[in-house]
Amino acid sequence: DDTGLDEFREWLKDKTTLIGGQSGVGKSSLVNSIQPSLDLRTSELSDYSGKGIHTTTFAEMFPLDFGGYLIDTPGIKTLSFNNLEPMDVAHNFREFFALSEECKFGGSCLHRNEPKCAVKAAVESGEVSELRYINYLTILEEIEDQNYWERHKEI
Repeated sequence: DDTGLDEFREWLKDKTTLIGGQSGVGKSSLVNSIQPSLDLRTSELSDYSGKGIHTTTFAEMFPLDFGGYLIDTPGIKTLSFNNLEPMDVAHNFREFFALSEECKFGGSCLHRNEPKCAVKAAVESGEVSELRYINYLTILEEIEDQNYWERHKEI
């Protein structure tokens, strides 16, 4: 399906863009869709683990026919948020940070279960992307889980 590819090409035009993400999510396939002449090697997910196989083994920059460059990178197996606190996440989602002063608890709102949260209201009204909010909650949960185990490991 080529839906959105022309708009994406226009967005990439005359820029240098790095494509990053987990193994097996389709980074090289996306690059091939944008510029088929590159014919980058791709592979299926591992039958054993259901995860991506490192098909791309090093970062490589390609000139785009319509102007600009695209950098295809190897997949990331894991993403770790060492020493990051939940409030750091809330403050680094720029649209959340901008709305946080309207929250009942201001800059200390985590935008999860708090009453009168401007971010949750913005998600419900469609002003803020629901997918972006779900990603935020996922990162928040990962940090809290990681921090819990980090704080409770045996010394």
